[in-house]
Amino acid sequence: MNRFLLSLLLLFCLAPFQSGCSGEAEPLHQEEEVDSEIDVDQEAEDMKKLNQN
Repeated sequence: MNRFLLSLLLLFCLAPFQSGCSGEAEPLHQEEEVDSEIDVDQEAEDMKKLNQN
């Protein structure tokens, strides 16, 4: 029984190190921003190519 209680005590003492006790989550890496502007001339050319097939 003593070993069991000591094991539980050890487990509770080491638990914060397992999950990280920094208090603040590490920010997720953000992906690079995608260029949202559409080149109208390039888009028209691409559509013509698609329609020809």
